[in-house]
Amino acid sequence: MEYRCGSSGFNVIRLLSGSAVALVIAPTVFLTMLSSAERGCPKGCRCEGKMVYCESQKLQEIPSSISAGCLGLSLRYNSLQKLKYNQFKGLNQLTWLYLDHNHISNIDENAFNGIRRL
Repeated sequence: MEYRCGSSGFNVIRLLSGSAVALVIAPTVFLTMLSSAERGCPKGCRCEGKMVYCESQKLQEIPSSISAGCLGLSLRYNSLQKLKYNQFKGLNQLTWLYLDHNHISNIDENAFNGIRRL
């Protein structure tokens, strides 16, 4: 489709139409969703780069939506009572983890499986 603007006869050619628009928009939407998922900042938490701060949230469970690339996780000042089997599965990049000021009384012997650099 071709459009003419004014008397100058300047031609504007419409390059994107129908499926071509979808080919441009779909990857953009996908990349936006991917980058959002990669950040993985759980509701109520604060994320700064690869550090996740879920402090003073009265959490009884550790959020499951924490990014696998997370390097630091603070769960201070919550209501955690136990650390379950594979509790930190997928968080193998963690270099620090703060769990102080909780009510942890039970820790499964495999709670920290997969964490290599903690």
